[in-house]
Amino acid sequence: MRSFLLLTALALCANTSSLFAADTKPHQTSATLMPAWQHAIKTQDLKVRRELAERITQLNTDAKRRDKLMREARHRAVLCKHCHGEDGNAVREGVPSLAGQNPIYLVDQFQRFGDGRRYDFFMGGLAKSFSQEDKIKLALYYSQQQMIPTGGGRSELMEQGKQLYHRFCVECHGADGRGESGYARLAGQRPEYIIKILKEFQNLSGRRGNPWMTARAKQLRTPQEIEAVASYLAHLE
Repeated sequence: MRSFLLLTALALCANTSSLFAADTKPHQTSATLMPAWQHAIKTQDLKVRRELAERITQLNTDAKRRDKLMREARHRAVLCKHCHGEDGNAVREGVPSLAGQNPIYLVDQFQRFGDGRRYDFFMGGLAKSFSQEDKIKLALYYSQQQMIPTGGGRSELMEQGKQLYHRFCVECHGADGRGESGYARLAGQRPEYIIKILKEFQNLSGRRGNPWMTARAKQLRTPQEIEAVASYLAHLE
């Protein structure tokens, strides 16, 4: 666990320029090209990112503090278990598993739910109720849980899904589907969840504002191609 936290801290410190990884194309986040409100959000998120890096460094050198944080996070996670499961493996359709998720990504998504950049009625209210401390604790807690791949989907589409994934998704989410720094882990997610979010990106539903992901999702031309990618990801570990 200590080595994992150290590597995460190094990634945070070395890659602050990719803050908007979840919602922009890499290397296109220059403040000079942003409206003032976007620049303000970026500045706020950079502060959170630095805080998370500092916290991980502290935890890496203080086992007692790390254990205390994990106990507190487990208690706070009671609010999440009815959808995301006690160990972060989702128990409802259309809900993502959080186990093994990139902690940078999780904190970023808490921020987005809280300020409206990502919309969900329940999650928006919950994110607003969490303090920054809560968000960091939960992100670290879930990142340490074991993701259990869901399987499912259509086995006959997996090869097609693999080809599509490596053509359109691998740059950000990695060859193993576990996500580069700041990007979501997709490996092992429920296929119906992947299908849902890809359709949301394609349809510009307003639930997730992400021009880069919308452009990529639109490269999947048919429902079968979307299902193929989802089927492939569901079996990655």
